Amino acid sequence: MELSTSTNTLAAFKHVTVAGDQIYPSFELRLILNYLESQGEHRWCAQLLERIGLKASDLEMPFISAYQALLALEYFVEEKYQPGMGCDIAANYRLADIGSIGQCLGHCATLGQALEITVDYYQLLGSFTDITNLLSHNLLTNRLVNVVNLPARIQQFLFELTVKGLITIGYELSGKTVPINEVRFQTELSDQELIMYQQKFGCSIEGNQTFDEWDLDLSFSEIPVLHNDSELLPQHLALLESDLQNHKGLVDDIDEILSCSPGDYPDPDMIAHALGLSSRTLRRRLKQLGTSYSALMNKVRCQSAIKLIHQNQMTNEQIASYLGFSDAANFQHAFKKWTGKTPSFYRG
Repeated sequence: MELSTSTNTLAAFKHVTVAGDQIYPSFELRLILNYLESQGEHRWCAQLLERIGLKASDLEMPFISAYQALLALEYFVEEKYQPGMGCDIAANYRLADIGSIGQCLGHCATLGQALEITVDYYQLLGSFTDITNLLSHNLLTNRLVNVVNLPARIQQFLFELTVKGLITIGYELSGKTVPINEVRFQTELSDQELIMYQQKFGCSIEGNQTFDEWDLDLSFSEIPVLHNDSELLPQHLALLESDLQNHKGLVDDIDEILSCSPGDYPDPDMIAHALGLSSRTLRRRLKQLGTSYSALMNKVRCQSAIKLIHQNQMTNEQIASYLGFSDAANFQHAFKKWTGKTPSFYRG
């Protein structure tokens, strides 16, 4: 089947207008294509790589560009994806496949410590979504938040990869099944799909929910990692940080500065000075990357706001002040423009 160029596919670029030269872990696309090739889709996979401007050897490097990764996902979901396929792909995940973060996870003492690292370095696990942890009674709820308004089917596919990937890697680490109590999909699921997901995840499934999320029994946090040497974990975390620093692009650098400056964001001239650039050069480079300082700042504000709302410990007035808005009304207006939802939606 030839790859098509549809309106939906071209619209993928609208979802990465703030991605610029941001990096994205290459293993996700590599494993997707490995799966498709095992199904006889060699020609389609070769066409995909050509269309997004990559060679097969590029997928052996740690990172590719975020816009290339998202365009590949858009093509894949349009042309090949069927519900449950993300589970089949993630069932083949191995620590050795996921780069430097896999080495770190293998040196954790417990699954709880491994989960903390995956949350801290979630950008290395291949998702355009954010993850939020919510603690309630004896359950830890992990929620995937679609902060860049991905199409629903891409979000569904990434959710499958995330949950099944957790189960697969958790079993490799510990030799035990990760105790997931329930998985909830935003997508409305047919009876057949509910049964299919129950079989693939081994737990209760709900469809047509407010968020894509899953509940973990807190007992998972004490499950020991087999054959670990936790004394080496700091060394591997340092290598992971070095790996990130060596591959970051301009947008990643600006994101890092803005994320550390809530409510007192530096202006573009200050950003340029911090990065050793002239203000004119910074504006030109961001324009070439299809983004701008204001777009990047809005993305950081949006992500920070959603995390704060999910923690449910701050009012809209407090969040507005924290993020540098003059009042709650201006914050709520901006939030609705960013996400299409009100802050109260995310407090649900």
